[in-house]
Amino acid sequence: MVHRRALQLAGLAIAFAALADSARSVDAQGTFPVRPSADGRVLVDASGRPFPILGRTAWFMAMLSTADADVFLNDTIARGFNAVELAMIGHDPRGRHVPFDDRGAAPFLRRLDGRPWQGGLSYADAAADAPDFTTPNEAYWRGIDALLADLEARGLLAFVFPAYVGYAGNTNQGWMAELVANGPDRMRIYGEFIARRYAGRHNLVWMLGGDFGEFDAAQAGAERALIDGLMRGDPAGTPKLRSAEWSSETIGTDQPEFGPLITLNGAYTFDGYTADHARRAYAVTPVRPAFLLEEPYDEEAADGTNVNRHATQPVRRFQWWGWLGSIGGYVAGNGYVWPFAGEAWRSHLNTQGSRDLAHLNAFIRGLAWHALVPSGLDGMRELITRGGSCVRAPDYIAAAASRDGSLLVAYVPPAGAGSFDVDVRAMRGPVRARWFDPAGGSWHPIAAALPNTVPHTFRLPGRNTAKERDWVLVLDASLATQ
Repeated sequence: MVHRRALQLAGLAIAFAALADSARSVDAQGTFPVRPSADGRVLVDASGRPFPILGRTAWFMAMLSTADADVFLNDTIARGFNAVELAMIGHDPRGRHVPFDDRGAAPFLRRLDGRPWQGGLSYADAAADAPDFTTPNEAYWRGIDALLADLEARGLLAFVFPAYVGYAGNTNQGWMAELVANGPDRMRIYGEFIARRYAGRHNLVWMLGGDFGEFDAAQAGAERALIDGLMRGDPAGTPKLRSAEWSSETIGTDQPEFGPLITLNGAYTFDGYTADHARRAYAVTPVRPAFLLEEPYDEEAADGTNVNRHATQPVRRFQWWGWLGSIGGYVAGNGYVWPFAGEAWRSHLNTQGSRDLAHLNAFIRGLAWHALVPSGLDGMRELITRGGSCVRAPDYIAAAASRDGSLLVAYVPPAGAGSFDVDVRAMRGPVRARWFDPAGGSWHPIAAALPNTVPHTFRLPGRNTAKERDWVLVLDASLATQ
């Protein structure tokens, strides 16, 4: 079978030239590049329209055939996602035939001792055996060229790791040992190579770190040089956004040395405290757009791969908490899908978790999400006055409202109180009240015109379509009389 990706390569240089001078228009997803809004709270596209981050992890998509990538991306777009997260070069042995792409090409040609690199990732002496990051294999990188061009053409923002360093910096999951072996000079050259090669791609966010944030001197020097190269190679006046994944239970700006370089603040929690960390990212000053970067994945507890005991179902609560705490959006994954190992990943595209996210995506797109302010932050009053619990508790009710009093959204998790009070005085007039079912996507009316004079008690309507007790309360002041 002829790979469509290979057919794209002949026209790739022309495409890059055409993109060098102007942003590329895409479908209804948005127009790239995206940038922070005027108030710094969310992203907007090139036309100024608010752009919610509705992301899906695709860590080893660079190793997929074009046919497999099409299956994943078609499903991703059909569910309303507009962003993906991936590694440019793969190291983790759980990923699909890393470090090779689907044609058997490795990302680098030579070892540090000058001999040909055959793709091995175990070394007797990393200073000699590790790949030399200044010897890119053009065959491999042409595949990355075409993949990133395809993502932009589909209207997908790409969160890309040039070199994911790996959990704790000393395991086989990432490239930290190789970064240190290459040293600052080579890593700076590699970072600049990446930035210059993709200067014409307007849909990229550079991702720093990779499940690690406590660097020793050699590690920090290599990471610093990589970041310096990325920044040097970015086009003047239009640098790409930078985000990061440091250690679990952190946000991008937490890292002492590199945090100040973050322009898009992601929250990462393996333990599931998405409301807490997302709210921390929102509250950082100077203000940056915030989003939920990573949380317990779907099918990673005892119901699936069993790698994260915190990933108990329904995992949708983590995304709802994280979105209402950060406002900027979220990225989520599935334990069987992100490695793309074998063929099993295909049968895990359509889970309850992925259907839940499709409902969340449609929900966010259907309202003025960008105007929301999390309860108790940035001058917003405490919206849940009784029964809301505390931010790290499993029964925490997350809420946000617009400053003009036109909209309020509150997510009640499965463990949430059966009744709770909302300070509807945050609304500018009588409100239409409705329940939204996060598991089924349906709406259920409560009242057409509740007064906004005193706090109001709301009681859950029972079980949702997934037989759980989580619901979303939506109050619309502007629609109360319609």
